[in-house]
Amino acid sequence: MKLLKALVRRPSPQHQNGLLTHLTRSETDPDLALAQWEDYCDILRDHAEVIEVEPAPEYADSVYIEDTAFVYGNTAVMTKLRYPSRQPEHAAVEETLKGLGLEIKRLADWSYLEGGDILKFDDTIWVGLSTRSDLEGVQWLEKALADYAPTVIPVPVQHALHLKSAITALPDGTFLAHPKYAPPESYFPGYRRAPEFEGSQVVLLGDNKVLLSASAPETADMLKADGFDVYTTPMTEFEKTEGCVTCLSIRIRQ
Repeated sequence: MKLLKALVRRPSPQHQNGLLTHLTRSETDPDLALAQWEDYCDILRDHAEVIEVEPAPEYADSVYIEDTAFVYGNTAVMTKLRYPSRQPEHAAVEETLKGLGLEIKRLADWSYLEGGDILKFDDTIWVGLSTRSDLEGVQWLEKALADYAPTVIPVPVQHALHLKSAITALPDGTFLAHPKYAPPESYFPGYRRAPEFEGSQVVLLGDNKVLLSASAPETADMLKADGFDVYTTPMTEFEKTEGCVTCLSIRIRQ
């Protein structure tokens, strides 16, 4: 599918104070984080229209915009973030998606689902059951997308923050994961092993092009040898807070 638009959100000066699940907190450089975010946006801009959502400097995790919504067809499903401190992040994202003409749907109040746990390829959606998303969230996502009738597959996530922290799809329909952190291989057809954890996180830019972190040079070399057109960009300041290339944007495809 062609990448048409990407929604992004400028990192908060409080970024290093964001929520952590698996990592020990370490200091980040706000200026370097902003520079890395800008480099990331520049790469996206070469392949799609980039839309910057109104910044939310008071919310440390607001740069991780992917968690707030999931777009499928002409529908934007507003997710339900697990922690109340993050839930105000939705408002400006929803207004932006409405402005693009997308139909807005929401989850039930008692369900939880974050966009980092939602992985789609063609007509199949894999949804991670992580510390941030639950089965009720999966069921409500399926209801919200009933008109499209996608195949929705819940997947256990135990060793990473979100499903897409541990496994992502490649343009040929295979899946890339690091075996130490990945969910069971049986859930995914065409499984490839990434040499580095950061290499399991890729953004599809269109055609045979993929974007991944500069922290995964061996994975980049492997993908190049397999015939993929590979773009890399530094993500160190976001990786310190359990972020990656996938969670910094909401991609809209056709």
